Amino acid sequence: MKQHILKFKLLMIAAFSIIFGSCEDLEVGAEGTIAQETFYADENTLEAGVIGIFGTLHRNVWSIDNYAHYSGADDLTSRLGSNKWVVLESDQFARTSGNSWSTVDYDGKYKTILGCNSFIANAHPEGADETVVNAAQANAYFIRAYCYLHLATTYGDVPMPLVPTPDLQISKTPKREVLAQVISDLEFAEQYADNVRDTNPLVQDGHVSKTAAQAFLAKTYMILSGYPYNENTWGDVKEYTRKIVNAGVYSLNDDYAYCFQDPHQVNKEMIFAHIMNRESWPITTQNRVYGFRWANWMDLYMEWTYFNNFPDGYRKEFSTATDGNEHFATFGNPIVTKFTWGTKAPNSTDPIDHVFENTWQTSNDRAAMRMSEVMLMYAEACANTGENAEAIKYLNYVKRRAYAKGSTKQAQVAALPAGFWMDADAAIDYTAADGDLIDAIITERKYEFLGEAGGNRWVDLVRLDKVAEANATRDSRDIPLIGNPADKSLWWTPIPATETALNPNLID
Repeated sequence: MKQHILKFKLLMIAAFSIIFGSCEDLEVGAEGTIAQETFYADENTLEAGVIGIFGTLHRNVWSIDNYAHYSGADDLTSRLGSNKWVVLESDQFARTSGNSWSTVDYDGKYKTILGCNSFIANAHPEGADETVVNAAQANAYFIRAYCYLHLATTYGDVPMPLVPTPDLQISKTPKREVLAQVISDLEFAEQYADNVRDTNPLVQDGHVSKTAAQAFLAKTYMILSGYPYNENTWGDVKEYTRKIVNAGVYSLNDDYAYCFQDPHQVNKEMIFAHIMNRESWPITTQNRVYGFRWANWMDLYMEWTYFNNFPDGYRKEFSTATDGNEHFATFGNPIVTKFTWGTKAPNSTDPIDHVFENTWQTSNDRAAMRMSEVMLMYAEACANTGENAEAIKYLNYVKRRAYAKGSTKQAQVAALPAGFWMDADAAIDYTAADGDLIDAIITERKYEFLGEAGGNRWVDLVRLDKVAEANATRDSRDIPLIGNPADKSLWWTPIPATETALNPNLID
């Protein structure tokens, strides 16, 4: 959304006071604000509202707090002492309703949903071109779907307001119904989104795209294929991912590291990202997920079994560190170096043109959907529907790029032929003799998306009903368990106590 910076300065104060400043529509002059239906008078004010929605998303949904849900997987952990209990609760299967990180995450998503609901209800300027209105509305529908998708996959059954007026006695909606709403919202976004990145991913535009809507539709259907739904949805996953694959617009970056290094990720792999701008005005949208969170502060690092099984190659060299990293000597678990670009923190790949911006906050975008995820969803859908050759083709694309011909430094990857990952590589390619194809795809997902937005590894373990199995190989050097990972009631984060105290209808 780089092209929106000037509009930020001109429109954001108005947009925030109108859309998010109150729960009731106000008349002109009341408390210095304008009624929403009065404000939305033309196409310019539509864009102000869209910026307001993305601003609220930036401030409230993309922080490190969402990791409070995901450390029960076998990839990420934290350490005893300090203030790390907020991460350890899910890691030890001892989640509580008083977890401050999960409470912040819950509150932020509902603030964003409220903004989307307000826009959907009120942003219909009289006489405006319907195509323009629908394209603007597509952003609100997409962001609402994004928030509800993550609420349903972390809290389970949750309240699902779809109107801007708050219901202080609202009850929880079953998570399957929430996902049905996610699908409906994403279908609207796919139909009406208008973004040049659907044909040219090298253009920066932070609006929702049809491609992003298709990718998240595929992800939602993939989730429905497994526990606790077990629906026959692989045909839907294949339909949406095949649209993206066949379009030929998005592809893999040759350099895996580049997905996390370009301060504004305008590249052929990034389908949807949280676009950051450090020190933006009048709101701040800097990325606080990078840097010290993964190094000096050590909020999160890797479990030992995960690290030991991480396939050798360039992706491991870029993403992890042990000996030679000063913080490994202090904390004793493998360090995640994947998210330290541009933050004066150590990185293991001798990166090219390393630009430091700040010690613990950057303008680095945070990836939410990359083409590698689309390829692996497509591969898994093909494997589940009898198209094994197609599944192997796209699995090997991701494996080859990760291995990078055995490179360990970025300069070595830069010297490889463009598109090297499309050529057969006997050293890394999956073959039918290597065991179960679907297991191979799941394993590739396990390491490809370490620490990325949305907790991919945790979501996979839940849908595959393998949470207990993954935790059975926990290394003795890692934090010990408290709860039993086989107890599925412990897989869901409790609704925050701050909410249930005000609304008993949210108590289980």
